[in-house]
Amino acid sequence: MKKGPGKVFERIYIHAAKIKTTEGWILALHSMDGLSEFAFQPVFNKKPEVTVELLNQLFDNTLKDYNTVFHPKQIVFVTNLPEEYAELIQQTKAARHRFIFDKEVTLKAMHGLLSRMTHELIEL
Repeated sequence: MKKGPGKVFERIYIHAAKIKTTEGWILALHSMDGLSEFAFQPVFNKKPEVTVELLNQLFDNTLKDYNTVFHPKQIVFVTNLPEEYAELIQQTKAARHRFIFDKEVTLKAMHGLLSRMTHELIEL
């Protein structure tokens, strides 16, 4: 992977984690543009499980302002999700983009955003 993105929407990081609430565990998905470090609207699920519907909701939030005329034709999504979710991701509206499953790179890139969270994030 090259040093860093040169354009908005060239690389987007996706972080998935469980959060303990008073009602039990929930799933939180955060996404952030690699160049601008803009955090897109997160997605939460009352059950700590990743579904196609939940991922599509995340991609709706993330790609709302994406335009292939101005932005790269293919986005590289880097995520801390385990690679076992690759098949599930291929069923989403973002399937034509490229996905890299790398926990360390995701955590390093999103450290600033994640360190400001007031709740404890537990890896999937």
